Amino acid sequence: MHTQNKYWVVSKLVIFCILLTVASAQFDVPEADTSEEPWTGRWMPHPPYSEPETNIIDVLHDREHGVKMGVKTTECDDAKTNLTMDWDYSPSDYTCYNYNSKIVPDWRIKPILECENIPRYYTGRHECMNKSIHYDSAVPTYGTHRPLWPRYGEYKFVPRQRWVHSLEHGAVVMLYHPCANQLEVNRLRHLVIRCLRRHIITPHALLDEERPLALVTWGCRLTMSTVQPGIVQNFIKQHALQGPEKISKDGQYDLGLKVAAQILTDTDDSILCPRH
Repeated sequence: MHTQNKYWVVSKLVIFCILLTVASAQFDVPEADTSEEPWTGRWMPHPPYSEPETNIIDVLHDREHGVKMGVKTTECDDAKTNLTMDWDYSPSDYTCYNYNSKIVPDWRIKPILECENIPRYYTGRHECMNKSIHYDSAVPTYGTHRPLWPRYGEYKFVPRQRWVHSLEHGAVVMLYHPCANQLEVNRLRHLVIRCLRRHIITPHALLDEERPLALVTWGCRLTMSTVQPGIVQNFIKQHALQGPEKISKDGQYDLGLKVAAQILTDTDDSILCPRH
């Protein structure tokens, strides 16, 4: 009887061990699959996150002008990149090569004042340096132009696409043919720089040789063979600072700047021609 109890106890222990082994196998945790991407903290699957691409032209967009003015970017206009779109740097634009081509002033040729009827709500469009700009007139008084305008002063040469923007801000642009009489050029320059800070002075080979001197403002141009101080001063007093944008700050384009403009009364040129 004692031996039977011993076998019964052993049988029970064997059965218990087998059951314990089976139970342990059912609850084994498999090793982690390291081939999957680590958890990023998001509950649901998702594509990798990235910042949306920014279109620089969208950033520069302006409802009124098409492109914002005064913003320096290589993608549009930084006053340094792709400038040959407007000017090929040819010396013929500012040089008179033949002495015999010097233009002789003629007092019998009267100055001509021309003013254009610009629509009241007209706005000059700004174009980036990847697009060319053309004008119907050799001496435009308004039109499409570049977003960055020139610093005020006298230049070796400034293309029209730049100084038309200056007109919009109320500046006076003085133009002279490269072969114009130097005494007359100096007389006109002297009057302009003593009338207002907001001026651009540059040679312009497209001027008619009969009237190789010109003053240009927004909507108006005065062309002449000789300089008559009274007519010049009256033109500046009546037509300067009449651009649709009352902006007096300097521009950012300065290629070929020879002499920077000086303040006469204040940066706004509150008094025109104060020294006359």
